Amino acid sequence: MKYIIYSICALFFLSCNDGKINSKQAIKKPQLSQIKKHVKISKIHAKYQTEIEEWQEYENLSVFLNQFATISPNDALNNSRELNDLAKNLVDSLKPVIFETPAFNARVNLLYNQTLRLFDMSSIPAIKANEVNNHIDKVLNAFSSINSKINTTLKQRELELSVEDINYKKEISKKKTSTEFDIKKFTPRSKKKIKSKGDLKRNFSKKSQKKMFFEKDLLKEKRKNNLKRKKDVTKKTN
Repeated sequence: MKYIIYSICALFFLSCNDGKINSKQAIKKPQLSQIKKHVKISKIHAKYQTEIEEWQEYENLSVFLNQFATISPNDALNNSRELNDLAKNLVDSLKPVIFETPAFNARVNLLYNQTLRLFDMSSIPAIKANEVNNHIDKVLNAFSSINSKINTTLKQRELELSVEDINYKKEISKKKTSTEFDIKKFTPRSKKKIKSKGDLKRNFSKKSQKKMFFEKDLLKEKRKNNLKRKKDVTKKTN
């Protein structure tokens, strides 16, 4: 009877150990299926959304990458091919002119290379979950770098336009003030000139009238003197 009891206990103990081993193995196996929350993606500022809304290749990639923010390694590997295709479309896309720079294109190419590496991981049988998770973070950081560059580029253009607008307004205000000053400066001078000419005419007419009166008086005096001389001559002859 004792042997039976001991054997039952031994079997129970062994079955418990087997259950623990199997549960541990079950925990280790699904690590590739465990959902993990990854780094946040930097967003485009709301006021700049209208600048890129017609860039369809960017919008497609942005929407697809949102699911990688919280994803399991298995799902990430299963979607890696489509992600790489969308990244390739972004590289080959017709970008807005303001983003056609070597610095911006380098960030787009970096994102493409990171997605290509993630796609290559899907063909590795012994790939580890932490390796996949770490590389997902690299992909998301590369896309965040693109968004940061978009924000910086558009912000710089906004500042340049505001500076040009201020300078333009300053030039206009300077032209207006100088014009007003010239008009004010010219107006009193013109009035003074007109006034001085009028005064000269009046003075001239007064002087000419005085001169005419003076000449008349002289003629009268001459006539009187001539009459006196004639009378004196007639008296002497008599």
